Parts: sequence; structure tokens; C-alpha cells
Amino acid sequence: MRLTHLRPLALVLSLSLLGSWIWTELAPRRYVATAAVLVSGSGLLKLERVSYDPRRAASEVAAELQAQGGRVIDQPYVLPIPSRPLRNYSLAAAVGLALGIALVVRRERRRRPVRGERDLAALGAPLLGARPARDAALRELCRQLLEHWFTQGRALLPVVSADGGEGRTRVAAELAAIFAGMGVRTLLIDADLRSPGQHREFRIANRGGLAEFLAERSVQPAVCGENLAVLVAGSAGADPLELLSRPRLREFVAAAAKPFRVILVDTPAASRGPDLEIFAALAGGALVVQRRNADQAGLPGLRRMLETARARTVSVVLTG
Repeated sequence: MRLTHLRPLALVLSLSLLGSWIWTELAPRRYVATAAVLVSGSGLLKLERVSYDPRRAASEVAAELQAQGGRVIDQPYVLPIPSRPLRNYSLAAAVGLALGIALVVRRERRRRPVRGERDLAALGAPLLGARPARDAALRELCRQLLEHWFTQGRALLPVVSADGGEGRTRVAAELAAIFAGMGVRTLLIDADLRSPGQHREFRIANRGGLAEFLAERSVQPAVCGENLAVLVAGSAGADPLELLSRPRLREFVAAAAKPFRVILVDTPAASRGPDLEIFAALAGGALVVQRRNADQAGLPGLRRMLETARARTVSVVLTG
């Protein structure tokens, strides 16, 4: 079972247990009235009546005693029926697990996994073909990007994905390292202010980054090897989209294009917001990272975002 299957399963199971707890704690208490009578010809009869009203349960048993006649052995007495929370929770867990599995199966049947280049048709025809996230393939992609994308006057390329967990952050870091290893001055910007990750890839502090720069503070990219600088995301105290919409970002990109031939931007997934559109519009294109066997459902939405930004798919890297 994949990690994406655990979320709906855990959600349904949690809701079932929550409903069971609410029922156990708030449901009206029931009462049972009990009595025993010795009736000639019938022997000992035990009478029970259950009701939410203890007085009603007692009166019903008393009325039944009068109707039966005979000698009363046990006088009517009323006791509350235990709520049995363990039984309720066990039943709720079983029902929730069954419903969760049914939901996962239903989603899996409707799912269309990405298995190869043919399944990427929703993104349109890329400038450069799709390729796997292997070292040799990524090196060849970098050579082609230098020839066909990072031409004179164009240094920016955002790395985007439809959903989280596609491997976008890792691919952006690997591409930046390859460009630097080829002797190309490279700047990697972590623009995922919602869930930054490049500081973990390069084991540097997530302080003094893009968010602080956009908030009018002075920052300095971290030097992470020869020809490679990394600007971390920093801490976005304000709304990330509002920060990225400030004119200071465009000015920064234009200034960075002078010392750096390649500027890669790690953006948030399309499912987390329209942040990537800002960088796609500045660059005129984007490199898409897509995990094999992931659902294709998010690809049309990603393409609409790129079309809104008037940006094309430059290439696709298949991870996993």
C-alpha cells in the first residue's frame, strides 16, 4: 500500500472512531427493569423491560407482574445499561477500516498512472523530450538546456510539479550541481515558501533567504561549491503569494542573470497554490518533474497554470 493510500484510510478511520466516541458519550442512556415471579404451571418467569426512561421501564415490569399473577420472587429493580465503549470503538474501527479500504479501491480503479512519455500528453509537446531522473540522462538534459534554453538573454528556469512528493526538490538540486560541475555559474533559488526543502538538500540553515529579501532585508546566497550558489527560502511571515508578487522579485532575477548563466527555481507544487505561475511567466517556460505511477489527474491543472503564465513545458523528468 502506498503512502497516498494511507491518508484517506486514516481519515475515514478517524471519523468513524470520532463518531463512535460522540455516540458513546452523548447518546441517551438506556435502563433495564428486572423482576422475577413464580407462576403456577409456568414456573419461574424473569421479566425485563428496557427503556430510556427508568420510571417507564419499572412501571412496565410492574404491570406485567400484575398480569402474570403468582408469587413475586424478586421485586422490580432498575439498573442503567453499560455503554460498552470498547465494543463501540471496535465496531467503529471495523466499519471505518472497511469503508476506508473501499474508498482506496475506488480511487485506485479511477486512477490513471503515469508510466511513460505517452501518458504526459496532457502537458503538451515539450521543447525537449521526457527522460528519467538518472545521472547520465540528467547530464544530457543539462547539455541540451544550455544549447536550446539558456541562450543569450535567458537564464531562468523554474522546476515545477503537479503535486507534492514528486521529487521536484531533489531534481532541482541535482540539476544545479550538474550545471556547476560543468563549469557553469549556477544559482538555485528555493521559492517554495510554503514547504522549503533546499536547505536540507545542501545542509545549510534556512535563514536569510528569498522571503527575507522580498521583505526588504539584505541577504547573501550560500556558496555550496565551485560555481554553485543557493538562496534558501527563509521564513515567510506574510502570505507567500503576496511576497512573490512584489516587484523586488523581478528586479532580483534580472540582476542575478548577470553573474549567473543558469538560475533554477524550486517552486511549490501546483496543488499548493499558483506561486509557480509567477516564475513561469518570468521565464516563459518550466521544467516539469513527474513521478512514475503517480496519478495523471493533476497534469491538466498544471498545464492550465503554465498556459495562464504563457509558458511552455521545456522538458519532463520522470522520477521514481
